[in-house]
Amino acid sequence: MATALEGDKIQVMVVNDSAYMRAMFGDMIASSRQVRVCETATDGADALRKLSKSRPDVILLDLEMPNMDGLTFIENAMARSPVPIVVVSSYGHRGADVVFSALELGAVDFIPIPSDDPDKMQTLKETLISKIEVAAETNPAQLKARRAKRAESQPRERPHKAEEGKAIVVIGASTGGPGIVSEIMSRLPADLPAGVVIVQHMPEGFTKSFAERLNGVGKIPVREAREGDTVMAGAALLAPGDYHMMVRSSHRIELNKSPKRFGVRPAINMAMVSASEVYGSRTVGVLLTGMGHDGAFGMKMIKRRGGRTAGQDEASSVVFGMAKAAVEMDAVDRLLPADMIADEIVKMVGSLK
Repeated sequence: MATALEGDKIQVMVVNDSAYMRAMFGDMIASSRQVRVCETATDGADALRKLSKSRPDVILLDLEMPNMDGLTFIENAMARSPVPIVVVSSYGHRGADVVFSALELGAVDFIPIPSDDPDKMQTLKETLISKIEVAAETNPAQLKARRAKRAESQPRERPHKAEEGKAIVVIGASTGGPGIVSEIMSRLPADLPAGVVIVQHMPEGFTKSFAERLNGVGKIPVREAREGDTVMAGAALLAPGDYHMMVRSSHRIELNKSPKRFGVRPAINMAMVSASEVYGSRTVGVLLTGMGHDGAFGMKMIKRRGGRTAGQDEASSVVFGMAKAAVEMDAVDRLLPADMIADEIVKMVGSLK
């Protein structure tokens, strides 16, 4: 966990080769009573030197820098002593692969820098402070371990599945989720007799690339969901960024931009509750790492309607928040380490009536 003492401000190192960007982030952070900039660095090499003398609680990191780029810095920092890193970069969805590489190497989260628009920049400030506060509560050692397991996954040939799903698995994740979701999808069998829908809290423009990466790790095909898609056995649909995803009685997907829930869109609760309304006792809910309460009510509804639920345990979570909230609502049948969840999904689907 981060080393900030209770009552102290969260100490942040800003790593960016632009003096303007360092100053901008400093000004944004100065507006918070909980966060302060304790150090700045001009590139990865400079940051590593300064890390040998100071220990920030969180690092804000650019990716494209001279001397040592952000990806190389993450590798070196994690090899020395894991520290929560939030990537803040101008890479848009076209550079999503670079951002996901940073997450696989151990970064906690990422924030895309919007265009120079006053309203969007105000949103950036709010997001920045929120992400820093979440990162300060994370378990960076789990990110380091997850990256090693993720790298061992091998794509496998998959038979085509075209049968409409008579059961459904709803997977919800937030901070630290991409690596865990990847590991789960790499282990699920091609003949899983259920459709899979995935809700990962992620900005618009990045979910398509994430779906493509998930599609390459296992036997179950994965793609970003589209309006009207049918939930099919042995196939997975990922909620697009900035859209709630719901399952309708026709077993088809509805996407909408109704108000955010718990400050997020897509919301895990909306997918889980709607799926349980349609599939009833043939629903499996899985809640993974992440801050907050999203998904806890959805898990409760799945259990209430006779379905099965599993949550990721604290020891393997980057942030034990959402699953903890579900446990406190008595909404989790099994609380398990991340590497046991795929097998549990298979067992639970097999036990559905």
